[in-house]
Amino acid sequence: MRELDFVKKRYSNINKIRTGKGKEPVDFDFILLCNKICGASHYNMQMKIVVDTEEDYNKWLQEKSTFAEQLNIEIEPKVESFAQVK
Repeated sequence: MRELDFVKKRYSNINKIRTGKGKEPVDFDFILLCNKICGASHYNMQMKIVVDTEEDYNKWLQEKSTFAEQLNIEIEPKVESFAQVK
């Protein structure tokens, strides 16, 4: 899909809009669009979905702190890797 001309054109236009709003441009990635119709701007709500290997995800996860860690609260058990969640 990412090699099709109409997709390249669409992402070019999306990135012009994103850059104009001070957001980082995106490549052809998976984007989740809001499907709620309860507000004026739901059609424009988007979030990027990143597909990583388990190894890259675990590396990224180790760099992040939990809400509890930010508040210096000890909570057990702590999930150490994505494999434990399966």
